[in-house]
Amino acid sequence: MAVVLGLVKTHWAGTSGGPGITQMAFQSQTDPHTWDASAAQTAVNAVRTFWDGCKSQLPDNISLLVDPTVDVFNIIDAGLVGSYTAATAPTAVVGLDGNAFNMAAGIKLTLKTGSILNRRRVHGGIFIVPAQGGVFDTNGVITSAANTAVTNAANTLKSTMLTANAGLCVWSRPRPATSSHPARDGAASDVTGFAINQHGATLRGRRD
Repeated sequence: MAVVLGLVKTHWAGTSGGPGITQMAFQSQTDPHTWDASAAQTAVNAVRTFWDGCKSQLPDNISLLVDPTVDVFNIIDAGLVGSYTAATAPTAVVGLDGNAFNMAAGIKLTLKTGSILNRRRVHGGIFIVPAQGGVFDTNGVITSAANTAVTNAANTLKSTMLTANAGLCVWSRPRPATSSHPARDGAASDVTGFAINQHGATLRGRRD
């Protein structure tokens, strides 16, 4: 497996408490694999398509802009090894719902993997917060319609990037040694599936 991955950043506008950012990691499925402007274009387009599939779950004052620049990192030591910019920058995705909503509440999409690291199963998360108020039913759990829309968008993202030989992954970043923990190399785990937390999610900060 390749030792580099690309990070695609999405910038949130319209939130309170400062700007938000979502980062998605893509690990090459071939070795060697060359990240370049063309590969960056494929990745940022796929991420924008994911958000477009989620826009019905977003308030209409939320705007998401996928950064056209993909930074490429060494998985093991987190060193920056390259930066590539898509020739055509993605346009913003704007939420569709105009009803009342909770700025701190929304959807957590769990990224499942088959990896175990340091005796724990590796998983990641994508927070869609805030989400429009209608994603919760009268029992306070995520509706089946919202679950289906987000899961379908995630599966499309995963399959699109696998076709391009750069699978969605969870990056466990390297950690320096401390008094209580030994040093740890970074590792990337391929995403095998998705799950929605039915009770929703809240954010303590815009970078949760």
